[in-house]
Amino acid sequence: MRLWVRLTLAMTGLVLCVVAAVGVLAYYNIGRAVVPNGLMQLVGNAKARLSGFESILRVVRNEVLSTRSLSAHQGWIRARLNGGVDPQDGLSADAWRRHLADDYAAVMGAKQGFAEFRLIVTGDRDRELVRVVREGTEGRVGAAALTELTPRDEELLRRARALPADEVYFSPIRFEQPSDAAMPAVPLISVAAPVRGPSGEAFGVLVLEFDLRPTFERLRAALGNDTEVYFVDASGPYLMNYSGGRIMPAESGRLWQQDYPKLAASLGDKQGTATVFDAADGRRTAAAIVVAPLTSGLRTGVIEIEPFDRIMAPATALQSSGIVVALFGAIGAVLLAALLSRSLARPIGQISAAVDGFARTGRLAMPTGLSGEPKILAAAFAKVVDEIEQTGAALRGKSELLDKTIASMADAVVVIDAEGQRVFANPTCVALFGAAAEIGSERWKTKYKRYLGDGVTPMPDEQSPSWRARRGESFDNVELGIRHADEVLVQLVASCRPIENPDGTFGGSVIVYRDVTALREAERQLRQSQKMQVIGQLTGGVAHDLNNILTVVTGGIEMLAEGVAGKPALEEVAAIVDQAIGRASDLTNGLLSFSRKQPLKPRSIDVNALIADTAKLLRATLGEQIEIDINPAPELRLALADPSQLGSALINLAINARDAMRDGGKLLLETGNVDLDQSYADHHDEVSAGRYVMLAVSDSGTGIPAAIRDRVFEPFFTTKPIGEGTGLGLSMVYGFIKQSGGHIEVYSEEGHGTTIRIYLPCASAQDPKLEGPAPALARGGKETLLVVEDDVLVRNYVMAHLAALGYTANSAATAAEALSMVDGGLEFDLLFTDVILSGGINGRQLADTLCKDRPRLKVLFTSGYTENAIVHHGRLDAGVHLLAKPYRRAQLAQMLRLVLDGKLEEPVK
Repeated sequence: MRLWVRLTLAMTGLVLCVVAAVGVLAYYNIGRAVVPNGLMQLVGNAKARLSGFESILRVVRNEVLSTRSLSAHQGWIRARLNGGVDPQDGLSADAWRRHLADDYAAVMGAKQGFAEFRLIVTGDRDRELVRVVREGTEGRVGAAALTELTPRDEELLRRARALPADEVYFSPIRFEQPSDAAMPAVPLISVAAPVRGPSGEAFGVLVLEFDLRPTFERLRAALGNDTEVYFVDASGPYLMNYSGGRIMPAESGRLWQQDYPKLAASLGDKQGTATVFDAADGRRTAAAIVVAPLTSGLRTGVIEIEPFDRIMAPATALQSSGIVVALFGAIGAVLLAALLSRSLARPIGQISAAVDGFARTGRLAMPTGLSGEPKILAAAFAKVVDEIEQTGAALRGKSELLDKTIASMADAVVVIDAEGQRVFANPTCVALFGAAAEIGSERWKTKYKRYLGDGVTPMPDEQSPSWRARRGESFDNVELGIRHADEVLVQLVASCRPIENPDGTFGGSVIVYRDVTALREAERQLRQSQKMQVIGQLTGGVAHDLNNILTVVTGGIEMLAEGVAGKPALEEVAAIVDQAIGRASDLTNGLLSFSRKQPLKPRSIDVNALIADTAKLLRATLGEQIEIDINPAPELRLALADPSQLGSALINLAINARDAMRDGGKLLLETGNVDLDQSYADHHDEVSAGRYVMLAVSDSGTGIPAAIRDRVFEPFFTTKPIGEGTGLGLSMVYGFIKQSGGHIEVYSEEGHGTTIRIYLPCASAQDPKLEGPAPALARGGKETLLVVEDDVLVRNYVMAHLAALGYTANSAATAAEALSMVDGGLEFDLLFTDVILSGGINGRQLADTLCKDRPRLKVLFTSGYTENAIVHHGRLDAGVHLLAKPYRRAQLAQMLRLVLDGKLEEPVK
């Protein structure tokens, strides 16, 4: 095909495509605007019909209440109560009844839709008293003969008598067939209101039969369209239909939700909606519904149905006009393209012939006489030929340089072709895998073994990097291990990129293997080091606080033992408690080997006290850049849980929070009493309704992305970099909470922080009884002591025991306070101080400061955690006396005498 023909076709096709695209886009965009507007208009029509119906019902209600207040009602009641004659006006009951008939007729004459007024007397026998109806084609109003009450009348009486003073009863819409069978059924609604006497007793019921035809004629005239309209009960049944300008009764047993399921699903709990669906006859149909509770007490809806083609009419008209424009554009494009393409194609053909000759002979002979763009093109082609020759020489030099560069790389590089044959391998690859031609062969597999990243599981052939590269995959950092014979396993990460041929087809792949054996070993050592560092921090803090507590408990049980002396049963209990304290003291020495894999020991615990104790440990563990705030709830219930496991869980959550606050932040610990109802339990698996104690841990960190929020409790799932987490922390917390019968929830917003709430079941169980007798008191003395202890419980305990031993004791909470007391002239014989003190100065620094001015000062240290203060490399510093926590009164007394008297005695066992 000649060039000018191709240009003509291309330009024509381009014009047609542009015109078609404009038409389609215009149709689509206008359709997008027309459909929502049409649906909104349909909803507005339905809302207007429902509002109009509601306004008529309100008018009818007010008219009935107004008619009920006619003076003739009360006149007739007075006459009935006074023997048939009204004592006020002297009229008889029959006279008042005639007045009522006249009044009813006057009201009906002014109201077009009022079809019938009746007054039904209640008493021993219900009966009609007055009946005024509208009859004939001209709607003449007059009194009519009384009739017997029907079951429907009895239902009206029952409903009306039960109403409050200012309420009326609206019956469901019903259809009655006129005497002329050719006439359509008449839609009616009965409205009833009780007529009560002066004392509130019901004497009768006023009933209005209201004809709905005038009402719906006004609605149709106001909206001005012939759309199908259905009035329905929101719960399902149809009330009546309006189609083709006629009101028709609804079919019994049909539900609108079954006829319009898509409309019902779109409505949900909203008041109005619209949708488009395919009708039973296959036509696209638009439907709208508006639902609202009406004055009648019934939650009523109006459904509007309209053909979808009517809504899309503007877009369809535009589409038709677009087709006409496209036809004229195509004709013009063909003519214009034919003229332009001939003038453009001639010089291009000449240049093409010259290029073809260059391809055959290697000599370039460009045509002469060219001008304009063809001349520029010919000159450019000649220049390109020269550059190709120069570039070829440069590429050959670069290729040699590239070969040398790849050969000197520390990473192994191998290139395979589309058939999987290895066409290149650098020396590193050959040293690692052997000869390139043998890699992957059966002979190679007998000498080399491939493993997955764990270094143990054999790697299937289809998962190996070479097989994946042969399939054209692109991947990064695939871990594998290679073992040659019995040599050490070499750990590698492989990355691959496919190579495309000039035509875009797959031409092979290049694979790069990096030896990460040394890196993996360094990572393993680093993880082990970090783990040991964290465990050391945790166990040190726990040992310090726990030993302080055990010190107070030890002293307390000794006092109790003295108080129960001579009472064998209580002495036995004290002995049991003392034994338990000894076991607890032994546990502090084994914290470094603490394991979480042990059965839970739930008991009744005070969560407020637990978080207060844990916060002390966390302040030392998390560092100064993390601010810890506690918000305990007053009158918190007791929780049933294993306290040690709960403490571990709290520490775990705090450490996770710290990792989310790399640059520091705020950690908030909160408690509260929570009642989870059945509705909450129904929406959360494994949750039982009841009373719980809530513990919340909140941080101001980076938050958890929504995409992974549901996976945070999965075992081994972690977002931390390699070497910074195992993914077991939150899963262990989750398992412990679930095993304890509790519940845990995560609330997080990315960039704003995370809150984890733990719900523990309430308990009223008492703490287990303690055991063990206390040893006898040792001798005391009369010297003066300075006691420095930052824990108020331990300080009070020590002061009480020193007083009991006969010593004069002065106490201080910090080293600064102690120095102030000494500067104030305090004289004392011995300094008894805790090693770790708050305020920035520890016990050893305090002792060194005081000894500068008092070289002969006697010092006794006490601590539950002394690392790097007075103990180094597991040995007590020379010349230092230490009383380890927890200690008994006898141990305290004997150590004091040992230091004060300067004698070496065997320590008390």
